[in-house]
Amino acid sequence: MGSHGHSHKRASDLDSSWIDPEKETRLHKVLLAILLPLTFLGVFTIFVSWPGSNLQIDKGIFGYVEQSEFFTVEVQTIEKYDCISNGATQDASGNFSTSQCAHISAKLLTGPNAGEIAKFDVEPTIVDFGIHSGDKVSVASIPIETGNDYIFNDFERTNGIYVLFAVFLIILFLTAGFGGLRALLGLVITFGLLIVYLIPSLIQGQQVVYVVGGVVLAITALVLYLVHGFSLKTGAAIVGTLCGSAIAMIGALWSTDALRLTGITGDEDLVLSAVASQVKLSNLLIASMVIAGFGALNDVTVTQSSAVWELASANEKQTWRQLFFGGMRIGRDHIASSIYTIAFAYVGSALVTLMLIVAASPPLARLINDEVVAQELALIMVGSIALALSTPITTACAAWFAVKIAKSEAAPAT
Repeated sequence: MGSHGHSHKRASDLDSSWIDPEKETRLHKVLLAILLPLTFLGVFTIFVSWPGSNLQIDKGIFGYVEQSEFFTVEVQTIEKYDCISNGATQDASGNFSTSQCAHISAKLLTGPNAGEIAKFDVEPTIVDFGIHSGDKVSVASIPIETGNDYIFNDFERTNGIYVLFAVFLIILFLTAGFGGLRALLGLVITFGLLIVYLIPSLIQGQQVVYVVGGVVLAITALVLYLVHGFSLKTGAAIVGTLCGSAIAMIGALWSTDALRLTGITGDEDLVLSAVASQVKLSNLLIASMVIAGFGALNDVTVTQSSAVWELASANEKQTWRQLFFGGMRIGRDHIASSIYTIAFAYVGSALVTLMLIVAASPPLARLINDEVVAQELALIMVGSIALALSTPITTACAAWFAVKIAKSEAAPAT
């Protein structure tokens, strides 16, 4: 199949001379009659299950009280000393191993006491990493009877994040134009909904299928139309993404139950249970399987739909079968690369924990039985199954749309 000179065009300049605009509009209206109610169902679900303002979180476990405030300080002097830290070992005579802690004097840069000196200690992990005079760090100020007690919180990295974001915006605009900025807006909408609705709802222990399903239904059509344009081609990708998300949800529900995954794989999980007692950690695992696969699903479905449109524009006299199998030849490569993406993303996020497990050198059967490893394997496999199945679904849908909207004189004889 030749490309008939389309290769020099950008994707946004895709030849649409083979499309009958009236047929496309009519079919798109039928699709919207399905997608709009689904989107409104998602919005309605979010509206009726919006979490209350009282999340019943016990912040005391974080180690600071409600009255504490955070300020930026500039390190002035560092005085190292020997201390017994977490993970210290004991020798035969009963002496504990020591590490290097440090007394820090720093000048307050923000707050009502700016210019004054704050004194606090830092743990060996911070000393080993490196803390120097002139460094800007964040401290928590806790009111006590004699004034304020300062505790090291973290390195100050806000300005660095702003600089990185500015560079990101510039490069995104230069390489992707306004399409890149629309993608960023879609990301802001999605992450905003996760932060203000999904996470608080899960903290309150709401039904995971209800909450995650509401978010997926509400944002899929909105975000994909916003980022990739209001067209039937995007509509085919939306159908594939919704189907893939449903498959991911079914796979997540089955795997967490069948594999008896508790969702407890580290100290953070136990802390979260203590902070928010209503949280069901297995529900968080189910939500993470669906949400993590959502981005990869978007990528695969949009690419598949575009591939079918390219094939249809390259040779208008193709049947549904020819478009489907032509699209799947492209799709197979994309499935393989996307599975790599998912696998490395998950392994990268749990690398430290996996390194500790592998360092213990357990037998293979014990290794894959460990909840951390089993959880990562389940995440990879459920995400990959959703990707693999959403590819033929999207391709079939896009091919059917393409055949239906082709101009009559270009349509294949039946």
